[in-house]
Amino acid sequence: MLCLDGNGRVRILPGGQGVRQMAGESDGVTNSDSEEGEESVEERLAAQVAELEARLRTVSAAYKQKSDEIEATKGRLERNAAIREEVRRGEIVAALFEPVENLHRSIQPLVSVAPDAAQGLSMIHQQFHAALRGLGLEEVGVVGEKFDPSLHEAITSQPTDDPDQDGLILSVFSVGYRNGRQLIRPARVILSILRED
Repeated sequence: MLCLDGNGRVRILPGGQGVRQMAGESDGVTNSDSEEGEESVEERLAAQVAELEARLRTVSAAYKQKSDEIEATKGRLERNAAIREEVRRGEIVAALFEPVENLHRSIQPLVSVAPDAAQGLSMIHQQFHAALRGLGLEEVGVVGEKFDPSLHEAITSQPTDDPDQDGLILSVFSVGYRNGRQLIRPARVILSILRED
């Protein structure tokens, strides 16, 4: 029960005690008894508030942990989806790569016999390559690039006296291709090797 004391403060009193005191009735409780009752009520309320705050902290921590787990799961799913998409694109590029290269090989003999047909086929070949590049196809093997056995195949080597030229690609016999991390065909290159004295 709530009541106002002489100082204008709200007090919590057990049972109907506040109503009788507000009406000026006496219930046989002395001031010291009511102060002890008020203290025990205040102590109980303080204990309840402390308990509720502790529960709130526990629930908040559990909520934050679940939110972090959800974010981590979303990130993992997005990474997996990106990997699956890259693999799918790589499979498409790999399936179309050889037929497009065969088309390119068929153009060379036509240049002297039917130059208009060779030019038309060359345009189609370029369109195919543009579409494959849109799917992530990249050329590998550039003159002056450092030789990388995971991307390049050395068909021969030439000695050099310049240490800065050691291990560099001197010329490209045939361009290589990769799609993301997947190597479709290694570049066939001529490699510069430092001459040993």
